[in-house]
Amino acid sequence: MLREPKKANRRHVELAQKILEAANERGMTEGERLAEQAIANICNVSRTPVRKAFQVLAERGILLRDGEGSYRFAIDPVNAVRLEDSGDASADDDVRAAILRDLAAARISEQQTVASLQRRYGVTRLAVQNSLMKLSEENLAERGAGQQWLLKQFTVNADSHAKSYEFRLALEPLALTMPDYRRDPTAMLSLRQSMLALKAMDEMNFDRKLFLRTDMDFHILIAKGCGNPFLAESLIAHHTRRFSLPTNVHPGTFRLMQANNEHIQILEQIERGQMGLAADLMRVHIQLSQAVRPRLAGRGVPASLKMTAR
Repeated sequence: MLREPKKANRRHVELAQKILEAANERGMTEGERLAEQAIANICNVSRTPVRKAFQVLAERGILLRDGEGSYRFAIDPVNAVRLEDSGDASADDDVRAAILRDLAAARISEQQTVASLQRRYGVTRLAVQNSLMKLSEENLAERGAGQQWLLKQFTVNADSHAKSYEFRLALEPLALTMPDYRRDPTAMLSLRQSMLALKAMDEMNFDRKLFLRTDMDFHILIAKGCGNPFLAESLIAHHTRRFSLPTNVHPGTFRLMQANNEHIQILEQIERGQMGLAADLMRVHIQLSQAVRPRLAGRGVPASLKMTAR
């Protein structure tokens, strides 16, 4: 009989669920091995959180250890029950949301310590540490000297959406034209399957969550394939940040369906090796997405960021 799993950090549970989804997308089955570095590359994280996520899956009887840094599936991943967040997830989310809200409103400075945030929000030290680590993974904060943490206010201010589009227009089409661009056929096939599934849906049953996952995977894939590690690192960090931020701007389903079709067109040109055309289509795609955003997309505070400081 399996023992009751202990509480795990929310971030590790989320990553464990992402690993299961990636395994299902790739058709992995019972007995197949998972290597830390391979999963770290797929999920765009370091090996340390992957190791923790493997432990979460092992505690739930989904993985078995199979040598140093390697596990194998104890069951078929398609039969695994969706993982639930840890019991402390709500507190961590509230603190993270409060930090972003107060940072956007300039109620706190960019330099903070765990102790100062703990006093402000009246929560445990662990809740603050977990929130800061999550923000760090999302490229919204970084460790400073000593006990300092540096919060990135420019990522959440009123100009952040416009600046994000400027950044993407400059670099994403460029990434597609790099001389060392390398296609990943396996990842592209997985993406195409998700995109075609979305294309088959009508406006009433369109799966927005699947679109968001596919959207991120698509843009990360292009960044990773560019062949220039400096350009790839900048784009991956930017996409990780923008997909982790809450927003008060929600494009309509019809626009998301259009965007999915644009993704398919770009992917087709990459598959054909028509990188110049793919870059042109990417430029148009970003401009169309930019056009549906209000000029002051950062105005106001998203409901998901509301929390009263104590």
